Amino acid sequence: MRISLIIIAVLLFCSPAVQATSFEQQQRDWFQQARKALNKHQIKQYELLKNKLQDYSLKPYLDIWQARKALAKGDDRLVEAALSNYPDVPENINLRRAWLKFLAKKGDWVDVQNLITAFPKLASRYPTLAMMGDWYAGDKSKAMFQFSKHWMNGKAVSAQQKPLYRAWLNQQHPSDTERWQRINSFAKKGQWKQTRLLAGSLSKPQKAWLKYWRVLQKKPEKALAAWPESLNASAASLPAGLMIRDVIQRLSRRDVGKAWLAVQQLQLTQQHIDADLFFTLERSIALRAARQHKQIAFAWLAQLPIEFQNKDSRAWQVRLALIGPNWIDVLVVIGQMPHAQREQDRWMYWQAQALQALDYNDLAQQSLAKLAAGRGYYNFLSAEQINQPFQLQNSKIIVSDQTIEAVKQMPGIRRAQEWLLLGNRNKAAREWHYALVGSDKSYWRAAAVIASSWQWHDQVIRAAYKADEMNALLHRFPMSYAKIVQSEAAKTGLQMASIWSIIRQESAFNQYAMSYVGAKGLMQLMPATARHVARKLHMHKGMPKLFSAAINIRLGASYLADMKQRFGSLALAAVAYNAGPHRVSTWLKRVPFESPIVWMELIPFNETRRYVQQVMAFVTVYEWRQHKQPSSLVARLQGHGLNVVSFNQAVSIHGEDLQ
Repeated sequence: MRISLIIIAVLLFCSPAVQATSFEQQQRDWFQQARKALNKHQIKQYELLKNKLQDYSLKPYLDIWQARKALAKGDDRLVEAALSNYPDVPENINLRRAWLKFLAKKGDWVDVQNLITAFPKLASRYPTLAMMGDWYAGDKSKAMFQFSKHWMNGKAVSAQQKPLYRAWLNQQHPSDTERWQRINSFAKKGQWKQTRLLAGSLSKPQKAWLKYWRVLQKKPEKALAAWPESLNASAASLPAGLMIRDVIQRLSRRDVGKAWLAVQQLQLTQQHIDADLFFTLERSIALRAARQHKQIAFAWLAQLPIEFQNKDSRAWQVRLALIGPNWIDVLVVIGQMPHAQREQDRWMYWQAQALQALDYNDLAQQSLAKLAAGRGYYNFLSAEQINQPFQLQNSKIIVSDQTIEAVKQMPGIRRAQEWLLLGNRNKAAREWHYALVGSDKSYWRAAAVIASSWQWHDQVIRAAYKADEMNALLHRFPMSYAKIVQSEAAKTGLQMASIWSIIRQESAFNQYAMSYVGAKGLMQLMPATARHVARKLHMHKGMPKLFSAAINIRLGASYLADMKQRFGSLALAAVAYNAGPHRVSTWLKRVPFESPIVWMELIPFNETRRYVQQVMAFVTVYEWRQHKQPSSLVARLQGHGLNVVSFNQAVSIHGEDLQ
């Protein structure tokens, strides 16, 4: 009897929490059932289930989806209610886009214009519909201007645009400039059939220009050397400028030396062409040559007028000077940089190296000490050079409970949490970003704490960045999937820190990440690469499940280990992982790997250079996160596994705060 009373008491005490949890799960089940019923057009069942979800945070989605389905059948009566009732639900963006196209198809241009006026972002996504909306709404001049741009870019004229097109023609369009710009858009793509339709409107001299343009594309060197005097006599600067730009760019992709020489010759013969075009082409050729590590590019870049120098031209002059190395040139070019560029860690580091090489040791030490106070690739290199500890102190994210609760109660955040619980991270992320856009740093700090409690690591990383909490290292550098990473490290011989660093750089620990080129999962594997590695590992046939953490990490770690074995260092392996092994082989032929730090600076692709430098810095952070003594960054760049950092550089650990 006594036992029964105790059981009843416990049940009574626990029942509210149990009931709340059960009810929340019941609502999720009803929501999913309602969605299925809607998709199967079981409207009575759908309405019955929807009515049970009056307070459920994702109920607006059902109304929006219902409006979208009705719209697909030609009925837009539900759309306005859905848009007005749920203005803060990002799913409405899809509904607005569908409605805009629906209205345009019906020819309701006034409503098209009204919708674009209410939601201006639609204009940038659907410029053609915005243009026609302007036309029918009476903003004729704006529509004409937009149509001219549309036409010059080589776009087709749709039946929808015919009234505007006819009016445009009646306004004495196209002009010679518009006609040649359209020809240019076709010629650059080699679409010469399209240019024939325009050739009939050209004058006899202009037709000669067009004919010669095609000859230039087929035999650029020969045709440039035999430029017809008859074309010079017509002094048609517009077609000449377009032709020269197109052909020189084509020639530079084949041979930068021949392209440079051709520009010098054209400057002498085509004096009616604006000199700015030639300077722009010279810079483009010189930068291409610099990325091919041709030393002549230094002189080409240096002779550009100051107004044609930019951050890339100055950066590559420094990089080419490093090959020598010519430390005086390094100092001179960095000294010519604008203050903002000169103060970047990259150029402060190389300025310090030049100063030290030229025996200005005190000045070099001052710069290195300043850099050593930061955290990152050049900061770690500087700290190691002057035997200073790496700056790896962690800071807690401080935010009030009230702010955390305020963010949690935001409708969009509540919907994001529900989508996470339902396993749809894409919709969760969309709600999350939509809710927090424009928030102040206190809200982003709260968001980082909330996302951390949800184990939503990629959003923790982004929220910490938005909150400017760059020292919140435990939040910004998670150690997720530890068992899998440990297992693959043991199999491949890689350090766990190396695998984590690639995951952190590739996907920020988003298991379902997918790039615009099709790379998938935590380690962002391309399907072809994944299949190749899977065959090598004798895994099951077919396409590997790249959104599986275990499979993705296994394949990614194996591929990284193969690259490390092939090229001899983690740094080169990371370059190959990002840009492909064939490019690493090509770059190693151009520049020997005698000075790894210089070699990394000379990587032609900005993205790849930043990538490998980030990965190498992240390895240091992850070693620290494992409570290890940080290894030498220089040794890792060289491919050695030496742990050469002195004991005094080890970071002491006190709970969560790292001093």
